[in-house]
Amino acid sequence: MAGQTPIPVARAMRNVATNLDLARRQQRITLELLAERANLSVPTVRKLLNDGAGTFENFLRIARILGMLEEIVDATDPLRTPIGRARAEQDVPKRVRRC
Repeated sequence: MAGQTPIPVARAMRNVATNLDLARRQQRITLELLAERANLSVPTVRKLLNDGAGTFENFLRIARILGMLEEIVDATDPLRTPIGRARAEQDVPKRVRRC
């Protein structure tokens, strides 16, 4: 059941959108060209870059065009977190079951 977006998540969405748009402008890529290269519509790209709203796939498509995809994959590596590094030595279950 989805609820209202938590404030930290909404803030992160806006910050990521701002960062993607800045990267686009730094690379001198027009909105239209970015949309074409990502195989998305201009309104979809605009919505993602303005509000951070959109699908995860579309976010990754845009990140790929802007040369950020590998950094995003690396940023989600659990071994980059203190807990992940501590647990790396332990036996990690294939799945976690509900109690």
